[in-house]
Amino acid sequence: MGIAEQHAVTSAAGLAFGGLHPVVALYATFVNRAFDQVLMDVGLHQAGVTFVLDRAGITGPDGPSHHGMWDLALLQIVPRIRLAAPRDAERLREELAEAVRVTDAPTVIRFPKGTVGRELPAVRRMGDGVDVLRDDERGDVLIVAVGTMAGIALEVADLLSAQGIGATVVDPRWVVPVPFSVIELADAHRLVITIEDGVRVAGIGTRVRQDLRDAGVDTAVTELGLPDEFIGHASRDEILRKVGLTPAQIAEDVVAQVRGDKIPIARPISDDPDAPKASDADTGPFQRVMR
Repeated sequence: MGIAEQHAVTSAAGLAFGGLHPVVALYATFVNRAFDQVLMDVGLHQAGVTFVLDRAGITGPDGPSHHGMWDLALLQIVPRIRLAAPRDAERLREELAEAVRVTDAPTVIRFPKGTVGRELPAVRRMGDGVDVLRDDERGDVLIVAVGTMAGIALEVADLLSAQGIGATVVDPRWVVPVPFSVIELADAHRLVITIEDGVRVAGIGTRVRQDLRDAGVDTAVTELGLPDEFIGHASRDEILRKVGLTPAQIAEDVVAQVRGDKIPIARPISDDPDAPKASDADTGPFQRVMR
């Protein structure tokens, strides 16, 4: 549809009402133009439409108009919407197949520009579909990685481990709504770090923090993402360095938080033998006494 994204989305809603399941492929940055149609034509009427957003996150030399950095913040306010951020090609295929089976709400799959990265297998999958990429029973830090930030999250975990800090890394796969096991795991850790390549303001980290508070979980959350400014031309790596989203910078800040030198400060180590542990998070229903 060229630059007629609004018409593409409304047409897709009509196809959904006619019994089909359309898949609308757009640049992530250009779904902004069709927000009203996503909200009022698809979301309001619970139409089964899947949006596949290419060039999500930092696109490098394409410049400020093409960085797909607003989609997560913008789209997650649509009621009932489901947002997926695959970390690799296998998860993209898997989550697209899941998305087109949803018939009563809009679904979104976002992926970045560039060559396909290496596969990042999970060590286990939680009951609600969350992939645990790295397990650590010490329960110090839970790192919630959004999409392609999973590789950086694993590097951060390695750096933290070298400092004697245990880090569990999870990929929610479907980042909105926040999976319940993420809340359980957060309660079993001293600190939560979210890493995304979308704007930090109203991003996935903010959603995680809100859901933790709604569940009565008081674990501190640090939301890492892109600043709310127009980002110019540069390579993806250069931009990530500039905004502080490198493994070394993230790990340095997390170490300071665990030591109590930087806010938000990690929760103190509990002496209660009955306190939840990271390894207990998927063993049954969430049982937590509200403090």
